[in-house]
Amino acid sequence: MSNSVEQLHAQLSQIKKGLFMMGPDRVRAMSTHETEDLIVELQTVTDQALAELANLKSE
Repeated sequence: MSNSVEQLHAQLSQIKKGLFMMGPDRVRAMSTHETEDLIVELQTVTDQALAELANLKSE
């Protein structure tokens, strides 16, 4: 796999893990502060993944 595809896979895996941590099947409830921090982190990862995808489309 190309580096871009590997990077997108890692980013999507990170998003999936974060959503699981906030979902109904989580091991423990997160505090409001932890949840807000995770949301900001996932937004950043999502922005990076979208930029990487746009870069792949332009190649």
